[in-house]
Amino acid sequence: MKKEKETTIDDLAIMVDKGFDGVDKRFDAVDKRFDGVDRRFEQVDKRFDGVDEGFDGVDKRMGGMDERLGRVENKINQIDRRLFSIEEDVAEIKIKQYGDLNKRVNFIERKLGIASGR
Repeated sequence: MKKEKETTIDDLAIMVDKGFDGVDKRFDAVDKRFDGVDRRFEQVDKRFDGVDEGFDGVDKRMGGMDERLGRVENKINQIDRRLFSIEEDVAEIKIKQYGDLNKRVNFIERKLGIASGR
C-alpha cells in the first residue's frame, strides 16, 4: 500500500497561493475585457458627441429657416393686402367707367334717335 503524503501548512499555503494566482489571472482577463468595453463606450461617446454637434447645426439651420419663413410669410401677407386693395380699386374703376360709358351711349342714342338696346 502506498503511504499517503501528509499535507503540511506550507503545502496548503502553496495550494491556496496557486488558487489565488488562477483567480488573479481570471480577474486580469475580466479587467482586460472591461478595458475593451470602456474603450468601445468612449468611441460611442465620441460618436454621440458628433451626432450632438450635427443636431446643433441642424437646429441652427432650422432656426435660420424659421426666421426666413417668417419674413416670407410677412411678405406674402403684405402682397395679399396690396392685391386686395388693387382688386377693390379695379372694381371701383370698372363701375365708374361702365357708368360713365353707359351715360355717353345713352346720350348718343338720344341725339341720334336710336332706341336703347335695353
